[in-house]
Amino acid sequence: MKRWVGIDVGGTRIKAGLVTPTFQVEREQVVPLSEADRTEDGILACLKRVIDAVDPKRKAVAVGVGVPGVLSSETGALTVSPNFPAWRDFAFKRRLEGVTGRHVLCDNDANCVIAGEALVGAGAGYPNLIGLTLGTGVGGALVLHRALWRGETGMAGELGHVTIDPNGPPCGCGSRGCLEMYPSVVGLRHMLRAEPVAGVEAEAADVPEQLARAAQAGDTTARRHFATAGRALGQALAGLLNALNIKRVVLAGGVAATWPLMETAARAELHARAFAGVVAGVVITVGTLGDRAGMLGAAMQWKLQPHD
Repeated sequence: MKRWVGIDVGGTRIKAGLVTPTFQVEREQVVPLSEADRTEDGILACLKRVIDAVDPKRKAVAVGVGVPGVLSSETGALTVSPNFPAWRDFAFKRRLEGVTGRHVLCDNDANCVIAGEALVGAGAGYPNLIGLTLGTGVGGALVLHRALWRGETGMAGELGHVTIDPNGPPCGCGSRGCLEMYPSVVGLRHMLRAEPVAGVEAEAADVPEQLARAAQAGDTTARRHFATAGRALGQALAGLLNALNIKRVVLAGGVAATWPLMETAARAELHARAFAGVVAGVVITVGTLGDRAGMLGAAMQWKLQPHD
């Protein structure tokens, strides 16, 4: 039986597993990243160790890796990565193949997360879907006719950089008022710095959970922050749905768990801004794979390649 290694490269850790054709994970490792691992040479050495650990007998036919940043779908070269500023014009695929002696498939991390959900999670069985990863920032992916849509140069799906407010808060991409500055960790932190909530630490790693507890306890400022995030999400989805007329939306990532606190505001914007015929029948759901989505999607995203 064929197997694939799937690797999800996050900002602070690597999650890897040996995956079967039925999406079972036979061996799994989670490895925190040190400062030494964050250079190009460092990440290659770290990935080799992880790959050898989950597949010591070299059973896998390929290694799939989800990496954050702008990646060429043709060459596997990483132009820039927000989580790894030392990576510039990094020939990721070619160099990892050279270090490991294995066939490597690589893709943007958000594509891999949504691929996992599309194949075996909340989007399974749906030929078309819009996926948003609500985490530290906001990533996105489009599945059209059961294939990931990457655009002409591999950069499609940067849904976190849809403009919500051209005069809004500065985004790490260099623009202002991007969707990423609202339903995400960086967005919630920005709101909390402007309007603090008692008992919620803006810089805490678990800030979404802290803010959600405050909102559930009735804190009006916490609820207002989630309403602001929800309105931005609804505005973005209205535009995407008007353009694409898709009936399935999957929200993944840690901040997606707070969807119930954003939902009322998001749906109000969606119904106000999108055509009624477009909104009718749209299902917005939270991903079901948790932090395994990126690993499973990285291993098996080849199943979502376009076919002639």
